[in-house]
Amino acid sequence: MLSAMLLGLNSCLGEAKEKLDRAKEGITNTSNLVKEARNVEGKIKKLKDAVPLSSDELKGWLPEKLSDMQRTAFKVGPMGMYKVNSVEATYEDAANEKKFKVSVIDGAGPIGSTMAAGFGMLGNYDMEEEDALKHRQTVEVKGIKAQQTYMKKSNDTQLMFSYDERFLVTINAAKMQPDETWALVHKLDLSDLTDMVE
Repeated sequence: MLSAMLLGLNSCLGEAKEKLDRAKEGITNTSNLVKEARNVEGKIKKLKDAVPLSSDELKGWLPEKLSDMQRTAFKVGPMGMYKVNSVEATYEDAANEKKFKVSVIDGAGPIGSTMAAGFGMLGNYDMEEEDALKHRQTVEVKGIKAQQTYMKKSNDTQLMFSYDERFLVTINAAKMQPDETWALVHKLDLSDLTDMVE
């Protein structure tokens, strides 16, 4: 009888501890969320009054070649209905059928600042998922935290990240594994963009 009571008490204590742990975790997650929201608010305020880079500056940043890949197309200017300054370019290695497309949005200004804050939160959440078709995960490579998606069958890689809390970068690489894709990202000299900021 006593052992049954002790077992029951132990079970109740175990449940109570588990509920307490869950509550603590909820409080921690909530306080992290509030902290992140304040952080985002500060970033928006800082970028809202910043002057976006001009189309000429963004175009001047684009390299003609990227490793052994030649630039085959580019587009520069305000993007879509939001009218935020952006630049995109496609690089190709015809012999190996590889294609590397980079898109950069300047998060300065009233609309761009909101986009930059939202985009910047992508890398703040660690996640990973995998199935037969793809492997998606949060990665950090040489100080850049990104959402990385690798499509297994087509051998394509996509990266999405915020650079210097201002520039929203999307990379789509065809016939390229993540390591190859990151190698080209580092040849882009994204730091040159931040050097141009007033």
